[in-house]
Amino acid sequence: MPFLREGDEKRLKFEMQESTLNQNLNYNKHHTNNKVDRAASLLKTCSSLSQLKQIHAQIFRSHLHQNNSLASTLVSLYTSFSFSNYTHLVFSSVTTPTLSLYNHTIRAFSKNPSLCIKSLHLYFQMLRRGIKPDNYTYPFLLNSCAPLSALKQGVEIHGRILRTGFLLYTPVSNALIDMYGKCNSLDQSRWVFDEMLDRDVVSYNALIGAHAWLGEDMSQAQRVLDHMPVRNAISWNGLIVGYVNGGDLSSARRIFDKMPERNVVSWTTMLVGYAKSGYMDSARFLFDSMRERNIIAWTAMINGYAQNGRPSEALELFRGMEKARIKPEAVTMTGVISASAQLGGTELANWIGSYVDREGIERNEKILTALIDMHAKCGNMEEACRLFRGIPSPDVFSYSALITGLASHGHGFKALEIFRKMQAECIDPDNIAFVGVLTACSHTGLVEDGLRFWDEMVNDYKIKPEAGHFACMVDMLARAGRLDEAHEMVMSMPEGPHPGALGALLSACKTYGNVEIAESTAKKLITLEPGNTGNYLLLSSTYASRGQWEEAAKVRVAMKEKRIDKLPGCSWIEVKSRNHCHEIQLKRSANEGGQ
Repeated sequence: MPFLREGDEKRLKFEMQESTLNQNLNYNKHHTNNKVDRAASLLKTCSSLSQLKQIHAQIFRSHLHQNNSLASTLVSLYTSFSFSNYTHLVFSSVTTPTLSLYNHTIRAFSKNPSLCIKSLHLYFQMLRRGIKPDNYTYPFLLNSCAPLSALKQGVEIHGRILRTGFLLYTPVSNALIDMYGKCNSLDQSRWVFDEMLDRDVVSYNALIGAHAWLGEDMSQAQRVLDHMPVRNAISWNGLIVGYVNGGDLSSARRIFDKMPERNVVSWTTMLVGYAKSGYMDSARFLFDSMRERNIIAWTAMINGYAQNGRPSEALELFRGMEKARIKPEAVTMTGVISASAQLGGTELANWIGSYVDREGIERNEKILTALIDMHAKCGNMEEACRLFRGIPSPDVFSYSALITGLASHGHGFKALEIFRKMQAECIDPDNIAFVGVLTACSHTGLVEDGLRFWDEMVNDYKIKPEAGHFACMVDMLARAGRLDEAHEMVMSMPEGPHPGALGALLSACKTYGNVEIAESTAKKLITLEPGNTGNYLLLSSTYASRGQWEEAAKVRVAMKEKRIDKLPGCSWIEVKSRNHCHEIQLKRSANEGGQ
């Protein structure tokens, strides 16, 4: 065979496979039953998504797509390959779908949270067409109600189940228990359980799961476990999940230690509980003790480190994950990207962005938003803006990440332009977006605009101001020399003056030489942060700016008496995508006490 380019070789391979499929499907082409049997046989041997698509195409070309049996098999196979988007295409190509095809399609949609609503649409379509659901239909329908919190629809389906007598089927009752629990109706879950004549281990597990979902009344869930004729790992894991969701880690650990046999879910659930509560050392001990680690365990640890301000450890673990040849998922990468953003290294950020592309990580909206935030925090606003433009329908989180990044890096006017665009798109800003907007107003000197945005945030969007918002407003007013208004703003904080807002005010007092407000502010700051050197130095500098050298010296003496020393300087350098910290010990000059 002559030399072939890679593209030609792939094309020939595809054409050969297509030719084989044509031959198989056209065998005895005058006998439709044989063609259907042949197609069914091919589907049974299907082992990949690409092969399934080829068989599907040939079924369509051979005019067999109206066959309900083949359509049901196609739906099941697409679901098994996690490719539910094609399910509706298969279903809609059948003019007169049977109950079996409805059941297969509803089941497929119920397994994908984003498609669950389509299950309910099909259910109502069935009723309009006079096709009666059976005992297989109802469990899948109820499974679709849970992710949507569609309690109203669940109750309607429950009523139809009662009228048609399908409540006698144990799987139907089990699905009802699960649905009511996930729709926050624990009493109804218990009622269905109590009314059951024939319970199996799934029934007990469903009720424990209903308690676990809410993390409520776990003592009752414990009693359910105690009365179970037979228990399995799911029963024990349900209790652990419930205690973790309720924030009772000591009880969760008690159950974990008591389990006769633990599986990877047991270990991972306990680990996730520790990580979410910030107990990273305990989580790491469990992680290191695990014989088998799944992607959830790796993800929980990486995200836990990132969320608890330990980015270097998050990235070290990510490198360990790479060495273990475990491919990260999109949710794993959000933690990795967050850790990179905290370290602020440009080279590292670029490498992470390239890694996402190289490894084929799904570029969903969460990943893109995390990348925007990372590049913005690293100062690469050009890349952050490019990524933002690549999001088809940005949400409030995407907008907030870009607005905050632009505002923090001297692009205040651009930040306000993006904010107005978000409002024009009828997307309500959140508290983070307003932090970015107020920061932009502060850095650009748009005081009146800032006051208007503050009023809009509080009165129009009903967002309760937090410490960050007050700090921005104080900084904005203080920069403009409106120190009395800034001081009044600080004193109006509902939970008392915040160190960030007080620090911004004290810094402005130094700039404008306002000793009176500086003394009042410094007194509050020193009470809140008695060991913060900067507060003393700012007050001392304020006195010095007014030529009050004696008062400045008193502050320095007070520092010595309280043994408050200047903190060492810290310099970060990036070497081969890793950040290294170098401390620089500051030495006092001979005349420091006087200046």
